[in-house]
Amino acid sequence: MRRWLLILIVVALLAAGGWAWGSPYLAVRSIERAAEARDAEALSARVDYPALRKSMKTQLRARFASGDDGALGALVATGIADSIVDAAITPEGIRAIFATGVAEAARERRPVDLDARDMTLRRDALDRFRLVRRDGKGGALLFGLRGLQWKLVGIELPPERKGR
Repeated sequence: MRRWLLILIVVALLAAGGWAWGSPYLAVRSIERAAEARDAEALSARVDYPALRKSMKTQLRARFASGDDGALGALVATGIADSIVDAAITPEGIRAIFATGVAEAARERRPVDLDARDMTLRRDALDRFRLVRRDGKGGALLFGLRGLQWKLVGIELPPERKGR
C-alpha cells in the first residue's frame, strides 16, 4: 500500500513539473494559432486586457512625463497616451504581434515593434514568464498565471530611441 502511495506521489510530482515547464510554451503556441486563424474570441481568452492596458498606460505616462514639455504638455500627453493604448490594445492589435501571416503587412500599423516569432521565452517566476527579443534590443511580452491559464498581462516597451 505504501509503495502505491509513493508511486502516486512521484507521478503527481512529475505531472506537475511537466505542466509547469511546458504550459508556457503551449500558451504561446495557442495564442499564435488563434492570431493566425483570426479567432478574436480565442485570442481574447488569453489576454488580460485591463492589466495589459494598465501596464502600457503606466509606461507611456512615464515616458511622456519625462519630456521637456512642462506640466501642461505632460497632461496633454497623458490623455493622448491613454487614447493610443485604448485604441491599440485590441484583439486586432494583439493579433498583429502574434500572427505570422500578417506580421509583415501589419508592421507599419503595429502598436509596438514586437514580433513573437523573433522572441524567446524567459521565466521570471513560477507564475510569470516573458517573451524577450532575441536581438537584445529590449521589449518583452509579459505573461501571468490567472487560475490555471497563462494570459498576456503586459508589454514592456523597448527603450526609447536616441535622437528623436
